[in-house]
Amino acid sequence: MQRAIEMQGVPTVLVTAEPEETEQARAPRALAPRGFAPGHAMGPTAEIQRRVLLDALALLLGPPQPGEVVYRDYP
Repeated sequence: MQRAIEMQGVPTVLVTAEPEETEQARAPRALAPRGFAPGHAMGPTAEIQRRVLLDALALLLGPPQPGEVVYRDYP
């Protein structure tokens, strides 16, 4: 789905809890936050969720990197 949206000229970014699957799917842009419990891909608090969201949006500034997942550690 992400690739189809990109083909229409709309840049996308995926926040993933399954980076291995995301690499295989070759998503155009992907962020894999580390340090969260399963089911909490964006983090436990609003402040951390905001940081994850801003980091994900920052990936939109660069060109697509299909198959590359950016890993970030969060407390």
